[in-house]
Amino acid sequence: MNTQNPTDNSSNTDTAKKGNNNRRTWILALLAMVCTVISFIYRYQSGAADPAESIAKLESSQTEFPYSLDDVNQVLDYQLKGWNEGNIDQFMEGYIKDSSVRFITDKKVKTSWKEITDSYKKGYPNKEAMGKLSFHRDEIRWVNRSAYIAQVIGRWEVIQKHKEGEVKGSMGPTDKAKQIQPTQDTLSGRFSLIFVGTPEGPKIQIDHTW
Repeated sequence: MNTQNPTDNSSNTDTAKKGNNNRRTWILALLAMVCTVISFIYRYQSGAADPAESIAKLESSQTEFPYSLDDVNQVLDYQLKGWNEGNIDQFMEGYIKDSSVRFITDKKVKTSWKEITDSYKKGYPNKEAMGKLSFHRDEIRWVNRSAYIAQVIGRWEVIQKHKEGEVKGSMGPTDKAKQIQPTQDTLSGRFSLIFVGTPEGPKIQIDHTW
């Protein structure tokens, strides 16, 4: 004869069910964790960014670094000072130093801070070649005030010492007068700059120069 109390049976059954539910919850949590790890490994091996780096970039992109349009003007003034002193490294401090930087011309799109710097140094190897740079700022405005994205539209001008060509053969007085060469060469064009906020202040993210 079974003398066990029916209440005790019910209690034992409930306890067993709770134990099974707890085990099932732990198993599901463990499977979810394994799937997450496998997903990260797959993305990393497929050429995607490192997970930690992706999270850091996401957090960085969500952080705002306020600045004013006067700060933008100061960046341009600092660039001019560096250029006219023959210091391309100082000039390049106006650009953001990450993979988002772009320098667009009619010939090529440069996609790294180093590539832009190397190109400037190759094209302007010394202070004499750099000449005197000036900016004519037609418009400085907010593209998105709340996100601190600004734009500068203007004209650039570089005045260089003229490189005289060698004149061969004899010339008469009239011919010599015709061969008088200018003392300066002037290069000029237009630009559109997109500025974004950084911990170091506003920096150029996109430079479209032509």
